[in-house]
Amino acid sequence: MLVTSPLFIIKTIQRNMLKKYSNYLGGRVLDIGCGMKPYKKYLRGCSEYVGMDNNKDVKPDVVGDIRELPFSDGYFDGVLCTEVLEHLPRPEMGIRQISRVLKTGGYLYLTVPQEWCLHYEPDDYFRFTKYGIRYLLENNGFEILAIERLGGVFSLMGQRLVDVMWRAIAVLLKPVLTLRWAERAATIVCLPITITFYILGRVGDNIDKRDAIGWAVLARK
Repeated sequence: MLVTSPLFIIKTIQRNMLKKYSNYLGGRVLDIGCGMKPYKKYLRGCSEYVGMDNNKDVKPDVVGDIRELPFSDGYFDGVLCTEVLEHLPRPEMGIRQISRVLKTGGYLYLTVPQEWCLHYEPDDYFRFTKYGIRYLLENNGFEILAIERLGGVFSLMGQRLVDVMWRAIAVLLKPVLTLRWAERAATIVCLPITITFYILGRVGDNIDKRDAIGWAVLARK
C-alpha cells in the first residue's frame, strides 16, 4: 500500500484499528459502504459476509442505500460502517436503519471523520467529534463500548499535505503519462513525506489529543 496509495497514513491507521476490534464482528456481518471490500479479509469470525454499497460499479454483494436497508429486522449479528454517515443529510436515519437490521446484543463498528477535506461532493454534509457520534448512537439505542481516535495532528498534517501534493503532481504528469501511471508516479514522489509524517504521527500524535482525523466506535445494540 505504501507505494500504491497516497492515503497510506490514514488507511493504515484505519486498518489497524479495525483489526483490533474485528473479533466482535462474528456471525452474519453487514459491511455498509463496502467499496472494494478491503476489510473483508479481517472478519475471520463471520459466517456470512454481505458487502453493500450504493455504487454498483464496485460490484457489491447488494446494491442498496443505508437510509433504507434491504434486509429484515434483526438479521445481522454485526455491522461494519466506515466513513458513511458524513454523506447523509440526516445521519440518524442511517443509525436507526443499522439498529433495525442488527440483533439485540449485536455489535456495530463505525468510523466517522472529524477533520478532512470535502469529498464525494455535493454529498458531504458533516464532520463528527467523539461527543457528537456518542450522542447520536446513545440516543438511537446503542451502548458505547469504546471510542478511539484515528490519528492526530501530525498524521492529519502529513496526510493532507500528501493528498494535495499528489493531486497536483498527477495533474502535471497526466499529459505525458496515462492517468494510472501519473497517479502511481505521484505516489512515489510523495513517499518521503508519507514516511516522515507516518513516523511523526506514531511518535507525536498523542502530544495534543484535541486533533483527530476521525473516530472509531464499537457499540452494542
